[in-house]
Amino acid sequence: MTPRWRLGALCLAYLLYLFLGATLFSAIEHPGERELVKELKQNRKEFLAKFAHDGVKGKDLDEYISSVVGSSRRGVTLADQDVPNWSFGQSFLFSATVITTIGYGQQTPLSSLGKLFCMVYAAVGIPFTLLLLSSLVDRLMTPVDSLLSYLSSRLGHLHSPLEIRLAHLALVGGILATIFLLLPASLLNSLEPAWSWQDSFYYCFISLTTVGLGDFIPGDEVGQSGRSLYKSLIALYLVLGVLAVMLLLRVAGSIPELDCTGWFKEGGEQVGSIDSINQPRLQCNFHVFSFGYSNCFNFI
Repeated sequence: MTPRWRLGALCLAYLLYLFLGATLFSAIEHPGERELVKELKQNRKEFLAKFAHDGVKGKDLDEYISSVVGSSRRGVTLADQDVPNWSFGQSFLFSATVITTIGYGQQTPLSSLGKLFCMVYAAVGIPFTLLLLSSLVDRLMTPVDSLLSYLSSRLGHLHSPLEIRLAHLALVGGILATIFLLLPASLLNSLEPAWSWQDSFYYCFISLTTVGLGDFIPGDEVGQSGRSLYKSLIALYLVLGVLAVMLLLRVAGSIPELDCTGWFKEGGEQVGSIDSINQPRLQCNFHVFSFGYSNCFNFI
């Protein structure tokens, strides 16, 4: 099997892994969600019946609000009872946020079995994601390096190598920002009635940098049509977006002048020197923060 076919098989296996996670999360958590929704309905019914004719007491109101808020923090509400919170599309998005370490935190496993499966799924899925994305970055560096060679051939007599590399970084960054930030933000702004364009851009940036605050989640508007498909497409966007961030960091890390790690090394090793380039080791040229911790993807 050629490397191209192996990479294609790896991508297919990754999609199947996401489908597996979505299916099992939905199967495990949906019964618990139904019970929690049933409990919320009962609390609401008792609250309304108790105070149908009398005034509401502060203590009883606080208890009811606490039950609603507690369930909401676990991703269960009565806002849209026709669409389960652990539907396939929602579970697919949850699986993607787990293994890319975005982790919004707005939706969490309800059962002990779900929590155990989530830990096992993350333990396997996070290294799987790193393997896939680093392999794709290696493949994408071929056309990116070709662009650098083209710029060097056209501008080499006018500008220094560093200036050409910085221009190349800015060009690649601009293309990726347009494809994965500006265009998706405009699309989300049209699909999410409660979001401004700034909110949509903020969501894209916070998600793709894997900060994942969870204050904005696409597809949670009450009565939104096609929610399951919408959530699944968002999950694929997040995976591709993290890939774009890793690619940009790889391009930045390929510029020796941007490698500041030499300032903190013993023996005064100079960044970009011949000795440091020829030394066979795993080198982290740039502080990669795209998964919430530093990783080294560039094998020298």
